[in-house]
Amino acid sequence: MSANLSLAEYIFAYKLDQAGGITVETRATGIVSCVNIDPGKTSSYGNVVGPGVLAQNHQHIFAVRIDPAIDGQANTVVQEESHSVPMNDKTNPMGNYYEVRQTPITQSGWADAAPQHNRVFKIVNESKKNRVSGKPVGYKLTPPATQLLLADPKSVQSQRADFAKHHVWVTKYKDDELYAGGRFTLQSRKEVGGVADAVARGERVENADVVVWSVFGLTHNPRVEDWPVMPVETHQIHLRPVDFFEANPSIDVPGTKDSASKEVMNERCCKL
Repeated sequence: MSANLSLAEYIFAYKLDQAGGITVETRATGIVSCVNIDPGKTSSYGNVVGPGVLAQNHQHIFAVRIDPAIDGQANTVVQEESHSVPMNDKTNPMGNYYEVRQTPITQSGWADAAPQHNRVFKIVNESKKNRVSGKPVGYKLTPPATQLLLADPKSVQSQRADFAKHHVWVTKYKDDELYAGGRFTLQSRKEVGGVADAVARGERVENADVVVWSVFGLTHNPRVEDWPVMPVETHQIHLRPVDFFEANPSIDVPGTKDSASKEVMNERCCKL
């Protein structure tokens, strides 16, 4: 969702790299929504970006729907965190060990980014094991720790956008359930048919046909440089293979011929 942008322009770029990674990149630009302001005045609702021009503070919040099929439809989302361990003689005598904690998500629900714990979400197929590591094949999502919805919970904006209150939602697949905020967001007083309703069904999502929703965005407090046209603001989410391959798949990519290089040993300039 976006607010207070009169001419918003977005680019959604999907980048597939040679190591099996997927990047979803969002680029936002446009002409900020403005109102008149008397000369010499300022406002806590925005920033003066030109003579008599007040650009209003606002947010852009997006949701990317990820419908995975990791070697089949029976997938599980695992929340993984890394935590420090106090020094002890048995497992951490030098104090540099940390432990990795994994928690399978068994019922539809939501979670938030936690960069202090390197929280990631692995979508795995527990029935397919990597021959090298012995662990389930999968892909991981690292949710961007961007600011969530600031509107008051009692406001219409907030009630229409339950999806914008958490970074990650995990739901069970349902035909035609395609929109995080519901299909008719602007024709209702609250979010209807969105991820909050999907989570409320309380369905089992372990070894199931799951959908993962990644929510991220931009809190835009305008600056003078955003006027008259805002430069591009870029945000990315990353999906990376985790024990899906048996080695780095980009290692065997053939090199390109350097046509500009040539042998100079027999050139006159190099002879003694």
